Amino acid sequence: MFVSNNKARILHLRASQFVGGPERQILHHAATAASPEREVWIGSFRDGPIRPELLQCAEQMGLSTFELSSGRFDPRTIFELARRLRHNEISLLCTHGYKANIVGWAASRLTGCPQIAFVRGWTGESWRVQLYDRLDRLVLRWTDWVVCVSHAQAKQLREKRKGRHAPVVIANAALLPREEVNPPIHRLRIRRALGLREDAFLVCAVGRLSPEKGHRYLLRAIAALVDHIPTLRITFLGEGHERKALENEVARLGVQNYVVFAGFKKDIQPWIQACDLLVNPSLTEGVPNVILEAMALGTPVVATRVGGVPDLVQDQQCGVLVPPGDPEALAVAIHDLFQRPTERVRLAQNATKQLEEYSPAKQNQRLLELYARALEGPRSQSANDSVILTVHS
Repeated sequence: MFVSNNKARILHLRASQFVGGPERQILHHAATAASPEREVWIGSFRDGPIRPELLQCAEQMGLSTFELSSGRFDPRTIFELARRLRHNEISLLCTHGYKANIVGWAASRLTGCPQIAFVRGWTGESWRVQLYDRLDRLVLRWTDWVVCVSHAQAKQLREKRKGRHAPVVIANAALLPREEVNPPIHRLRIRRALGLREDAFLVCAVGRLSPEKGHRYLLRAIAALVDHIPTLRITFLGEGHERKALENEVARLGVQNYVVFAGFKKDIQPWIQACDLLVNPSLTEGVPNVILEAMALGTPVVATRVGGVPDLVQDQQCGVLVPPGDPEALAVAIHDLFQRPTERVRLAQNATKQLEEYSPAKQNQRLLELYARALEGPRSQSANDSVILTVHS
């Protein structure tokens, strides 16, 4: 273990070229967890000519950073990380995502620096990512500690980590301040500012345009609804390699007048607030930041029952859950809430109360407890040891 002047240095490492939900989680925690006894550093990989946005934002926040020279799976990157861990006297390595988890695990073994690997889910969006996901799952059997954002993920990994610490569940935090739902949000004013139709029943879907996000099922649901909700409009916020296929699906279904691909938006808050519903039709998830954001902003949610979503959204209490890959169920849920505006308000009000369990303060407390445990003890434990830190969200 490396300790500089008795101050623990904790490095969070993530391969990222932009700041999205996971990056915001890391940065917010790093900014609030620093203390006289603790420094929190941010690291990333250079994967092009521009310095990663994650590191730019970290520096603007006054956080210490370092950049690895290659974002590719190159053995030299492992040795470079090992050198940087020693040179910067890093006490604890926290890795996020398959690239950081794999490279970090190898460097941890070379240096003796303990590792906490964070898992937010696997996408399988391409054959290459599927390969990396398999390698990630393999490495996660052997990392010192694993943090999952949902109990479903933890259950998957627990059986594979025999003789090591059980996965710890620490959910994403709701970073946006909670809006007052009653009186209702001034959606019309926000729509005017964004140039959106004021008389429409607006639905939004936010996230990377990728097959595992299930957008094609939402499009099929929209096609079934246009005759029943003539004012229906849906906005997709995000970019990805699936966009062309989705645009072709829009043309095939004949719903061009009802669908807008608005692209990536750095500030999605007004877009979510402008909408009557947020729909998250994913086939796989951890705990989606966008659902947390919608709940904080007073926009009711329809989501698929996958990953950690049921932990966050109690069906018919804080939102509506439907089976994944089921456009008919999506259509029924959207139509039902279209017909019942008072129900939309009730769900939104309950959702804001649910977020008390997902506060940044609670997330920080749970992470700090885990840091202390990881820094104090041996890397592994007996398979019969039942005293295991399990943090519930």
